[in-house]
Amino acid sequence: MEGENPFAEFFAAAGMEGSGEDFVEPEAEPSLPTLTSVVLSYEKRKGNKVVTLVRDVPAGQQKELLKTLKKVLGAGGGVVDGFLVMQGDHRAGLTAWFEKQGMKVRGERG
Repeated sequence: MEGENPFAEFFAAAGMEGSGEDFVEPEAEPSLPTLTSVVLSYEKRKGNKVVTLVRDVPAGQQKELLKTLKKVLGAGGGVVDGFLVMQGDHRAGLTAWFEKQGMKVRGERG
């Protein structure tokens, strides 16, 4: 089936033609080989606003990791003073995601 469009039969049954382009495997999530552990913490800011902080991420990986985490969690965030700051309480979700990636999680795990 390599090189074939896996949806060709579906399009044919619906009376439509596919794009004609070869199927391209989606890229895997970016791997983070040098990151082995992170520390999570939780803070309240400006009254009822809650943020989750991720620290111990090397500066060269912060933006890439932040982009991935924002997609995974469906939340906003940014890099502030060397910390990844995620809007909301995402300790449980971050713990599960980091452990799935094979990283150790320290701090407030949720």
